Amino acid sequence: MFRDRLTADLAGEGACVLLVDLDDFKTVNDSLGHDIGDGLLVSVATTLRAAVGDRGLPVRLGGDEFAVLLPRGFGEAVARRLLTALAQPVGEHRLLVQASIGIADAAPGTPLDTVLRDADVAMYAAKQRGKAAFVRYRPGMEAPVLAHIQLGGELRRALDEDELHLVYQPIVSLEDGRIVGVESLVRWNHPTRGLVSPADFIPAAERTGLIIPLGRFVLRETCRQMAAWLAEFGPDAVQKAGPNVSAHQLHDPGFVADVVAALADSGLPADRLVLELTESAVLRGQQVSRTLHDLDAMGIKLALDDFGTGESSLSLLRSFPAAIIKLDKSFVDGIEDDTADPVARQAVARAVSQLAQALRLDTVAEGIENQGQADRLRELGYTLGQGFHLARPMPAAQLTALLAAQRDTVVVG
Repeated sequence: MFRDRLTADLAGEGACVLLVDLDDFKTVNDSLGHDIGDGLLVSVATTLRAAVGDRGLPVRLGGDEFAVLLPRGFGEAVARRLLTALAQPVGEHRLLVQASIGIADAAPGTPLDTVLRDADVAMYAAKQRGKAAFVRYRPGMEAPVLAHIQLGGELRRALDEDELHLVYQPIVSLEDGRIVGVESLVRWNHPTRGLVSPADFIPAAERTGLIIPLGRFVLRETCRQMAAWLAEFGPDAVQKAGPNVSAHQLHDPGFVADVVAALADSGLPADRLVLELTESAVLRGQQVSRTLHDLDAMGIKLALDDFGTGESSLSLLRSFPAAIIKLDKSFVDGIEDDTADPVARQAVARAVSQLAQALRLDTVAEGIENQGQADRLRELGYTLGQGFHLARPMPAAQLTALLAAQRDTVVVG
């Protein structure tokens, strides 16, 4: 029916097509079950019908993908109404769901498959921009989108052929510069592209679902390397190692089992592992909350990364079992100055430090780029820092050499 109506409109005055794809719908089925997932699809269909009104034809194409046929010129208004409606919980279980929307206007005589392809390209462009958004198709847009899709395919091969590796950025004591922990970061050395930026391949991994095996690789390699450092340098050499964890991983029903297996296979004690999470990742419902509390009960430390940039930072600390707060770089930039804006940043940094002390949480200041910032943060109550001024991310062998030098310094002293 949709194709017939679209064909008729293209033979007349033209048409506008919206392609609507629910973001991360698979995690609903995986974590809450297919019955709840089906109920959510029905609720989204009802919401979509209300947003479209009498002007268009909303249909479900399959899975979690919907389409809307509209007269030309009405696409953006309907997309805005739909995204506004989906900003509120929907359905019997009051679930939050987001959607990426591609919009394609077609003049009379445009081939049907061209319109659908253009809407599809625009929808993928919306996902690349961070999801929960709409994008109107523009000529030439398909080139970067197709490159992004191709990158996802190459990432699958990279996982199979060991093209990925980790680097480690030290977290150091602001008092004496000693390494007390590390954050592990994944890098991809492509055989023809060279070093691919995480800003390019992490979104591709999330879109394709490869973030799950990619995250599992990072977790296992972090645990293996941390256990090796402890075996070589003793328990006081480095206290914690922290891989980043995405929202997709927290929704994965097997994530806790993956963590247990990584610890068991490496022999790393649970209290030596820190999982670094963003505020947006932990604000994802009951399944995520259960996962976080299960991890906390195992003795694993949870760090709230980029603290201060989200809308619910303070309320999160009441429900999220955080052990570490990482002050976002935006509050560190320029903090060594005494002009009006840096003074405000100093006030925020001091408040976060005092709050953490009251809640018995550790703090790490991120993004330290000069000694003036390090000195000012010490004055504000911070004992740990991370940033290019202190140490850049480095291969495991280079960090091993630093730990050896640190050990020898202690022995000599």
